[in-house]
Amino acid sequence: MSRIVGVTPNEDYTLLIEFEDGNKILFNMQKLVQTIPYASLKNLEHFRNVSIEDKAICWKDPDNARPTMMPLRITVDNILFRIRV
Repeated sequence: MSRIVGVTPNEDYTLLIEFEDGNKILFNMQKLVQTIPYASLKNLEHFRNVSIEDKAICWKDPDNARPTMMPLRITVDNILFRIRV
């Protein structure tokens, strides 16, 4: 899979992910935001504050309240695995 070049967050907790080879996928995160690691993304404003790091999608701590915390990330491999299951 190629590098991520665009990601569009939607109101229903889905992400439209665009790759450099022109492929696009719609990734549904509704179940993931119900889990502990991604629970902060229930806040739609935080969910919309998504960024790209080559082969991963990230969300930084919205308030920088915990600068030692790692940003939330989900890699292309994790996304593809979740789509196949």
